[in-house]
Amino acid sequence: MKITAVEAEIWRIPFAAEVRPAWSPGTVWREKSTTVYRVHTDAGLTGIGAGQGAPLLVRDRIAPRLVGHDPFAVERIFRVVVNWSGGAIGVPVACGIEMALWDLVGKAAGLPLYRLWGAHTDRLRAYASLVEQRTPERRAEDALHLLDQGYRAIKLRLHAPTMREDIAQVEAVRAAVGDRMEIMVDANQAQEPGTPGSEDDLVWGYRRALATCRELAPLDVVWMEEPLGRYAFDDLRRLAAASDVPIAGGENNVGLHEFRRLIDDDCYDVVQPDAAVSAGLGGLRKIAAYAEMHHKRFAPHHGGSGLGVAAHLQLSATCPNASYVELLQEPPALPVETFQGLITEPLVPDANGDVRLPEAPGLGVELNTSWERVA
Repeated sequence: MKITAVEAEIWRIPFAAEVRPAWSPGTVWREKSTTVYRVHTDAGLTGIGAGQGAPLLVRDRIAPRLVGHDPFAVERIFRVVVNWSGGAIGVPVACGIEMALWDLVGKAAGLPLYRLWGAHTDRLRAYASLVEQRTPERRAEDALHLLDQGYRAIKLRLHAPTMREDIAQVEAVRAAVGDRMEIMVDANQAQEPGTPGSEDDLVWGYRRALATCRELAPLDVVWMEEPLGRYAFDDLRRLAAASDVPIAGGENNVGLHEFRRLIDDDCYDVVQPDAAVSAGLGGLRKIAAYAEMHHKRFAPHHGGSGLGVAAHLQLSATCPNASYVELLQEPPALPVETFQGLITEPLVPDANGDVRLPEAPGLGVELNTSWERVA
């Protein structure tokens, strides 16, 4: 089997209303745009992936160098794409194409990737990952609504000017749901460089992070995510050692070398790379194994799209140290079905709060072609 064509297109879908992400002050989301990758073969099989990247770059520099290659040579092709995309800035393009290649490999084998790679489980606990900073009263209502939908875990954004306001949100949700839901929290303090508005954002220091963790501990919080800067290695290590709440992060880190240091230095108890940003699915498999060797949990970021969610679901089901899948949403403007709209059937929890692994080959999902193509 040989590659006959590689395509990249930017697809877009509007939101029902405006969404204001807590981690990017001043930014308003009105739509979702994603680069969709398709790798075609002479066997009639097509692999699909998604992420970031410029279609013209793929058309002019990458696709001509991949045509005729064996699509099973995933590791080599990843290197080729990075090198011909400009090095580090080409990693997202390589990640998107690599996702499509793995989907293709699974389809050729007739197996979902989690079975091809060696299954550990056939389900993962879903957590509803919310986007905005809202009042404690509103978040308590949101949590109860999600509980009715089957969710048994929720992630809140801690981005208020004062620690007291942040803690009040978690207290309100815990009081509303009792022990029926797990609660994660995300301070989003590791957004720089690369996130618009973060240069003017509230920036936590070690003292604020530690004090917040101590206030959260009695509320039975599963983890505190990104409480400090992306490269604040020394303070992250100190915080992880001092906090009774596990420390999580890594969604914006790139390359195996960064995750090696984060794990070796005990910066995080929970490692959260993203297959569309950090190192591709192949890289994440290595990170997950290295984390397991160091007794760290592995909980990938949301993946940026429904295809990214599907990819992380397949991967995490092979990892003994993975238990969760992140489902980004902010109803009613951004329901989970819209965020995952690139796939025909959204991945949502059952009555027990778990997402079952799809049994179709590859990523296990089909591409929804109804989105608008903009490039």
